[in-house]
Amino acid sequence: MKAIKRDLNIGGKPRSGNRVAKYGWNILMMVIMICCLESNAQNKNKVVSITGTQFTYPLIERWIAEYAKINPGLKFNLIKDQENSDQGDLRVIAHTPEKGEIASNKTLVDVGRFAILPITSGKNPSFSKEFKKGVRLNGLKAIFMKEEADYNSAEGKAKKPEFTVYSKTPQSCVAKVISAYLGSPSEDLKGIFVTGDDMFLITSLLEDSTGVSYSNLGYIYDLKNRNPLIGIKILPIDLNNNGRLDKEEQIYGNLDEVITYLENSRSTSIPTDHVSFVTDGKTLNPDIQDFLSWVKTSGQEFNHQYGFLYNNSAKNIALTQK
Repeated sequence: MKAIKRDLNIGGKPRSGNRVAKYGWNILMMVIMICCLESNAQNKNKVVSITGTQFTYPLIERWIAEYAKINPGLKFNLIKDQENSDQGDLRVIAHTPEKGEIASNKTLVDVGRFAILPITSGKNPSFSKEFKKGVRLNGLKAIFMKEEADYNSAEGKAKKPEFTVYSKTPQSCVAKVISAYLGSPSEDLKGIFVTGDDMFLITSLLEDSTGVSYSNLGYIYDLKNRNPLIGIKILPIDLNNNGRLDKEEQIYGNLDEVITYLENSRSTSIPTDHVSFVTDGKTLNPDIQDFLSWVKTSGQEFNHQYGFLYNNSAKNIALTQK
């Protein structure tokens, strides 16, 4: 028995209960420290991916930069590869979705609005009359929609047009918005379809003196001096459709005048729609929820700078399939 006791009590002395407790406490503290380090590492590596309509990206990039000042631990990844457009934690859209387009477990969060104006090449002589009197709604239909008679600007009657229409593909947001404004499906838009970034519509007009198209305010205007881009002319819409440009309708020379008109008027004479994030509804990540709450409040101050309107939605819109 003495030999067995010597083997169990190393060095011939029994272990102290205080030493055992001390070792246990040290181990516990090490485990806590490791957990804290892992938690901090996870917080530092949080990444929210955003995908969708890319003409909104300049504004979203500004939102991200400003939000990082108050929450630097949350990182963002803007996905610019359209082949992976369904892989984001947040998806941005810039049109009113059709029934069934948004899954029943998703929520649409409005974060801003945008407007579209018709534009021509600065060298296009086809619309001299409209530059003075404005183009009426039926004129816009004749210019852009297949089912309408060809529009001759100078004579105001059906004739083979002397201009070239450039349009986005029917699936794009701007195509859906302007066609809805004109009362037809986007598949009825005519002209040469331009793929890729919406900025390519501007490029097409700069390269073709006969070109006519449409685009959002942030691409039409120089965001620094707030004037239309050099080489581009805005085809002024006759807002009250009375056949002339009244004084209060002469707003197109300055971006801020257009924004002010749109935000202070209930007129639907200029095509507009919402910019929205599509989220996961009830399972929304708290970090994403905080970011969206910030965008809908503090983030709105940057909308005008990038050619967008303030969000006018009082609450989120939950879309459910029926």
